[in-house]
Amino acid sequence: MSSVLARRRRHRYETVLELTPLIDVIFLLLIFFMVSTSFVVNKEIPIQLPKSDSATTESTQDYLAIGIDAQGRFSINGSMLAVSSADEIAAALRKKLENKSAAGVPVRIDGHESADYQFVIRAMDACRQAGLTDVRLSTLKSVD
Repeated sequence: MSSVLARRRRHRYETVLELTPLIDVIFLLLIFFMVSTSFVVNKEIPIQLPKSDSATTESTQDYLAIGIDAQGRFSINGSMLAVSSADEIAAALRKKLENKSAAGVPVRIDGHESADYQFVIRAMDACRQAGLTDVRLSTLKSVD
């Protein structure tokens, strides 16, 4: 019986956790996720706002921003629109609002300083068609 116990003790193996293959696998997973991640591309259009002596800073963070660039392209909250008629812009505004009441949502129109006035009027018409009544025009404070 003592020979059986001695034989069992001789065959006892000590387990060792090798970290090198584990680190290799984690490193490969890290590289895979870095390569496969899609990076966010800024879709906003460049807008240079006109200057005004009476410009104020807005404290409202929950608003819709309609951007108009110098060529008359429109964006809503940074998302470019492929349309430019007032009806189509109003439809896009209603889609952005979906379940919200249009009456309480302020709209900020960011028109490029060299954009035609007609584009600003078109954005205001679209707001009226969508039922948005709190419409503001953005300007920069002029520095003397």
